[in-house]
Amino acid sequence: MDIPEPSGLTLNADGTALYTVSDPPDNSIYKLDLFGNTKLALSYVGDDLEGITFDYRDSTLWIAEERLREVVHLDTLGNELARYAIPFDGTSNTNGFEGIVYNPETSRISVVNEKNPGTFIELDLPTNTSESIALNFAQDYSGICYNYADSNYIIVSDESQQLIVWNPDANVIQSFSLDIQKAEGVVYNAINNRIYIVSDSEQKLYIYAFPSINTGF
Repeated sequence: MDIPEPSGLTLNADGTALYTVSDPPDNSIYKLDLFGNTKLALSYVGDDLEGITFDYRDSTLWIAEERLREVVHLDTLGNELARYAIPFDGTSNTNGFEGIVYNPETSRISVVNEKNPGTFIELDLPTNTSESIALNFAQDYSGICYNYADSNYIIVSDESQQLIVWNPDANVIQSFSLDIQKAEGVVYNAINNRIYIVSDSEQKLYIYAFPSINTGF
């Protein structure tokens, strides 16, 4: 990929394009094809971009600002539509919101706090209320997406080098080892049954066939 330090990944509604964000100092958002080639740089420039998710309700984007503890609503050109400060008392400014995900079944946006503490935070916007679930199954939580085919979340952990299928009710359903350095973004494409993962340090897009439960990659 020709994007510096990609961190965060999402897919548009018809499964034809990816979006990613890049870490500081670039702090930009890019539209990609399904092979990681850059098609468009959006106009928004962030403070400390880490996560991105596509909202199927109106074909817009949500991004996570790590240091600011904010989520920002954008159109697909990068114009800001709304911004929300998320009340969360983490122990470190450098271990903030790493992933953000839209759940089409609940119509809610959620974020994951990387660590100290690892936390899944379901938001009710615009009232700005939230519900939190402590996470303790990985060393950190670097990215998240939703698999609406089976109503589970898929989480990638950079430090544990794992891909984890997780549900708030059932906890960890399955995990897979990853031979990827600094995996920081993940998204599932149900149309072609592919998992896309971006490596921050390698500046690479990895593509996997998604396994059935109890099978490997």
